[in-house]
Amino acid sequence: MKKFLSTLLVFALCLALFVPITALAEGDVIELATYDDLLKIKDNPSGSYKLIYDIDCAGHEWTPVDFSGNFDGNGHALLNLKITGTTTDVRTTIDGNWKQYDTYFSGFFGIVENATIENLTLLGVDVDVTKNDNIYAAALVGFMSDSTIKNCTVEGKVCLHTACKAFGVAGILGYGWGSVDSCTADVTVICVDTDKENRDEQFLGGIFGNGYPDITNCTVTLQGYDSDHGYVHDGGIGGMWILPAGVKHDGHIDNNTVKGAIHFFEDNTNRRAYCVDKIGEIMSWTITQNGNKTEFTRDETKDYSKDLYPEMCENASYDKQVVEATETEYGYTLYKCKTCDYSYKADYTSLNVYVEPVEEEAITPEPVTSKNETSTFDGKLVYIIMAAVIILGVVITIVILNARAKARRRRELAARRAARRGAPKQ
Repeated sequence: MKKFLSTLLVFALCLALFVPITALAEGDVIELATYDDLLKIKDNPSGSYKLIYDIDCAGHEWTPVDFSGNFDGNGHALLNLKITGTTTDVRTTIDGNWKQYDTYFSGFFGIVENATIENLTLLGVDVDVTKNDNIYAAALVGFMSDSTIKNCTVEGKVCLHTACKAFGVAGILGYGWGSVDSCTADVTVICVDTDKENRDEQFLGGIFGNGYPDITNCTVTLQGYDSDHGYVHDGGIGGMWILPAGVKHDGHIDNNTVKGAIHFFEDNTNRRAYCVDKIGEIMSWTITQNGNKTEFTRDETKDYSKDLYPEMCENASYDKQVVEATETEYGYTLYKCKTCDYSYKADYTSLNVYVEPVEEEAITPEPVTSKNETSTFDGKLVYIIMAAVIILGVVITIVILNARAKARRRRELAARRAARRGAPKQ
């Protein structure tokens, strides 16, 4: 009996402990509601994160974070993201001659490895980097290996000024491999080579700059501006698709839609001038392309005296039209040049941004949760109560069983004493 009771108690304790631990494991997704919450990603880059509000990043300058976890935008947006910096670490990239370079990266995420990024929107993102090192810049991810970007939207501008040997810009991914699926890029990408003396390798794309990612079911609206004194590799989807030496991969670029134009010059006597609607240059022909639709303009100029930008007016000035946010739509300011056709959106607003409780009302802030979501704490509390009930039930059972066992032992002892006195058994 004692062995049975001990086993039962151990089982109950294990069950009671397992339930809360399971609850904690299920609650390991870290909820992000504010800009300060975003900053915590760098302290735990392999964690799992979920946006529960839109976050307005205006007034801050974001430093790219390296990431190897799971990031779920949960249908929410990061607004007015400003990026001028790069990663501190480098990764190896290659050009069309398979020459290797130590390279820096810029984007919301800098270096992404074995990660998943999904359901995230960037509105009014402004990447503006000047760096005379090998570099790739993009709105969402600078470098990616063996990772997935899915159901993400990027709207904004990526601009790079550099003097180096190999560099690129793109709407979503600078350089890498993995998959980009069901994403939308409505971007202006600008690449300016400031070194007029030395030849370089340059890459520009609506989705990616260089590498061998699989791209499926994506939509691109692109205005590209490329001023280069080396070798141009530009495409509506990607700049170059190339496998590193020794790597085997059957890639696919399928069911994508491209609309837009790339304006460029290639100031080079040994001209290549790769600029097409999908992939600027394909170096590894283990790739298939099916179901892609394009409406694309290739606009090359031979005037190398002036770098190309969307604003071609001297001292351009703008009219402003403010569109207010609603419950279902984001607000923004539309800037229109007074002397040319250029316009852009910026200064996005949202009615779904977390607002701190007013201190003077002495209201204790509720746990930060999104609409129609149950607090993770409430779920854990339920499990804890269940565990307590289980333990209480087991304790009561043990007490009852012990009482019955003692009563039975008393009857047996009385019977043995009566037998020794020769009295009839009761």
